[in-house]
Amino acid sequence: MAGYADADSVKRRMRFDYLKVKNDPGSKSLEVFSQLMLHFQKPQLSVMDMIQEATALIQRQFRLRWVMIGLREPDGFYRYLVNTGMREDAWARQKARQYKTEDFELTTANYKAGEISKLSRVYLEEENLLGKNDEGVVNRPAMLRARRRTDDDILEADFVDTLILGANDDLLGWIEYSGTVTGKIPEAMTIRHIEVVSAILAGALVSPGSKI
Repeated sequence: MAGYADADSVKRRMRFDYLKVKNDPGSKSLEVFSQLMLHFQKPQLSVMDMIQEATALIQRQFRLRWVMIGLREPDGFYRYLVNTGMREDAWARQKARQYKTEDFELTTANYKAGEISKLSRVYLEEENLLGKNDEGVVNRPAMLRARRRTDDDILEADFVDTLILGANDDLLGWIEYSGTVTGKIPEAMTIRHIEVVSAILAGALVSPGSKI
């Protein structure tokens, strides 16, 4: 005759299942969102603190070589503001750059992107060759013009942009990131997670009382 489960066994089962899921790599990535949401509990939300933490969390959790975040500034231009993983001289050159809204179209006079989703697009080295003056913006210039052996390899000048959109698709900024430390393109689930981060940052940027 079959036995019966008591209340204690149900609680033990739920606790065990929870701990198992919590320690799963896919579940641990959710901690990125939890950490960022804590910023909304502060008396005054500092967007700069939040985006700096976002770059560090994204890079560490998804094992990316580098991450940069840029925003639209009061003069209407878009500029990189924070980074994690960039070498100092490359970052200094990136910070000096400025962009207009039209520079984020899929095809521009200077860039060609491949659409991944509404928010994310990939820029590949073969389609966006750097001039001599541009090579200083990459972390490892000596690795430029390497050959891509498989379709999941990442080249030095490859990167992905995930847009930060406000109401009515207003472009507030963008998250830019490399491939992984193992030389591969970011996984699709990584890109989806970063798109959720972009939504959280968009909420912070339009939140009453937030400050850069």
